[in-house]
Amino acid sequence: MSAYHFWSPTCEPCRVLKPVIEDLKEEFPTLNWVSVNTHDDTAGYAKKYNVTIVPAIVVDSTKGIERHTGTTAAPYYRILRNATK
Repeated sequence: MSAYHFWSPTCEPCRVLKPVIEDLKEEFPTLNWVSVNTHDDTAGYAKKYNVTIVPAIVVDSTKGIERHTGTTAAPYYRILRNATK
């Protein structure tokens, strides 16, 4: 199970959300966390997961793929809890 955190160094909302993402990493340590700078995404994760807006988290688990974008934190917690139940 992986959680992809998409961000950009020029994105102010990404900077605002950074402490929330750090909390999520601590709360969900069983996930393989992948941080993706969309300006330097040589692996092509943004294209693979159709991410066009940052900040975003995409969770790829046995239950499927879930995503959320924006600065509202509650949906990030919801998709991560759903993936790890």
